[in-house]
Formats: sequence, C-alpha cells, structure tokens
Amino acid sequence: MGFFDKLFHGFFYVVDEKTLKEYLERELKFSIENKLEASANLNIYLNNEKHHIQIWNHEESSFGDEKEKGLVIYYDEDEYKTLEELYNSKLNDLPEYFKIELIDLDNDYLNDYKKNHPELKIENY
Repeated sequence: MGFFDKLFHGFFYVVDEKTLKEYLERELKFSIENKLEASANLNIYLNNEKHHIQIWNHEESSFGDEKEKGLVIYYDEDEYKTLEELYNSKLNDLPEYFKIELIDLDNDYLNDYKKNHPELKIENY
C-alpha cells in the first residue's frame, strides 16, 4: 500500500488487548501532557463489525461549554469518562488478536509491535 493509499485508508495493525490498552494509555497521557484536545482516533474490528473509538480532552477546548465535558472516550456513540470504564463495558471480552485502524496517523509504538510480530497478518483478521 502506497503513501496516498494510506492517506485514504488508515493504518492497520493486528494487536492483543494488552497492546491496545498500552496504546490508548500512551495517547491519553500524551494528550494531557501536551494540552491537546484531540487524542486517539481509531476503528476496532470485532466480530466482523467496525467500531469507532475517539478520545477527547475537552478541558483543552477553546469553547467554554466544551471544557465542562472534561475527558470523554467515545465508543461509537457511547461516552465513557475513563479507559477502565470503556474496558469494563465494551472491551471486556476481546479475542486473543484483532484488527485496529488508526485513522489519522501511524504510531511508532504500534509500528514496532507490528515489526516484532510479522506472523500477525492483517488479511487474516
């Protein structure tokens, strides 16, 4: 897949639960430390269904009414205040490995994971 294909199709990885948790925690921490409003933006593919996950640090919004929302983690249309709450509600029964798609940018942590696990081929998930 070329550079322009990735611009329109995202960046795909096959991960396990531990790796997804670590990725989300890193993204959230980076967002808070750098006072960024937007954080993770990805799709997760479970049981042949695509689900959208976004993390927003609304405390850094320039809009006053948005600031009141604080941290919000969206899973499709549902809202959660912590990663733990999301995991206990929607991600509590993950398969051993599953596919995720980063929508905006690739990620060094996930690229390293992918490089170290060549047996996890995207087309198999």
